[in-house]
Amino acid sequence: MSLREGAPRTRGAPSSKLADGSAGGPGRGARSFAAITPGAGAGATKAASRDYVLPLLLLALVVVAVVQNLVLRVTVPLALATAAVALLVRGSRRRSADAGASRGICVDGHGLFFQPESGPPENVVPLAEPFGMTLVTSAKRDRMVAVWSSPEGLFYVGSTFEGPARRALGALFDRAFTAVGDDAALEALGPDGAPLELLPSDFAALVFAVEELDPACVERLVLSDARGAPLTLDGRELVVGERRFDLTAPLEWRPFVFQEAFGQAVAVYQGTSIRQGGSEAVLVALLPSILPYEFGEEGELDRSLLRDLRLMQAPPEDPPPRDARVAIDRLFVLPVRSALDKAPRASQQPSRARA
Repeated sequence: MSLREGAPRTRGAPSSKLADGSAGGPGRGARSFAAITPGAGAGATKAASRDYVLPLLLLALVVVAVVQNLVLRVTVPLALATAAVALLVRGSRRRSADAGASRGICVDGHGLFFQPESGPPENVVPLAEPFGMTLVTSAKRDRMVAVWSSPEGLFYVGSTFEGPARRALGALFDRAFTAVGDDAALEALGPDGAPLELLPSDFAALVFAVEELDPACVERLVLSDARGAPLTLDGRELVVGERRFDLTAPLEWRPFVFQEAFGQAVAVYQGTSIRQGGSEAVLVALLPSILPYEFGEEGELDRSLLRDLRLMQAPPEDPPPRDARVAIDRLFVLPVRSALDKAPRASQQPSRARA
């Protein structure tokens, strides 16, 4: 019961200059963001290699000064010096490889481009067409993924935040939706199947650059259901197949959970029932495990997390009829519910006599 997804869904050393706007690629004014490899964002591997060099050389000098055995005085320092040189060479090769890498992201007014390590860039999110950008974060607020939805499918870019970056980019977390108990939602792989992650500063710059091109994208979803029918949201209207729901007019919606048995297994689903006039739809997605989970720094509950926890609350109900269900990726359940929550409720409208 999943949506049609595009490219699969994040860490390392800055890459070199990306594509320069050749035919079909980003233009000359494009902004480039280099992908990083796991663990290299802080240069941990290189620093570790350099940190071992000096101790090895000092140890070699100590052996020369202290050891009396002539053979040991020659062979041990030689071995230590060789190891130190090997570390320096390996670090140099890694730096050269990093400098020669070209994998990353480019953005201009025409699209969001994925630049593989070799080959031409690929326009994964055409920005001339309607597209959506959704931010998803962990409950600990140490991880965030940006998900772009478009007619081309879904495209993911991620980043990991530590204390200073978390505080400096707090505004992003205020706008993100929480993936509680759903680690898979926080994965980010490029079209080549490798992790696609940016440094926190580059991640924020990319998000702001796309939002500058289309401020409304943060309230938009461009999806399709399992049958290929449109499932879109633009802040003012929710389209589910042939049904349209005006989010500026009164409507009714409710969240609920239900379960179904498949042989010896039981699947638990989360449903979102929507009704407006004669139109009704039930959006259904698998329910991730929501306990246990950890909060962010000092266990704080920020406004967005409180909102998401409220939107997650749902009573159990009987399963809805199968022909009424519309599958939606669980990643987008909270964004849809948040938009519905902002719409006026039909049950809260005053009667004509009262008005």
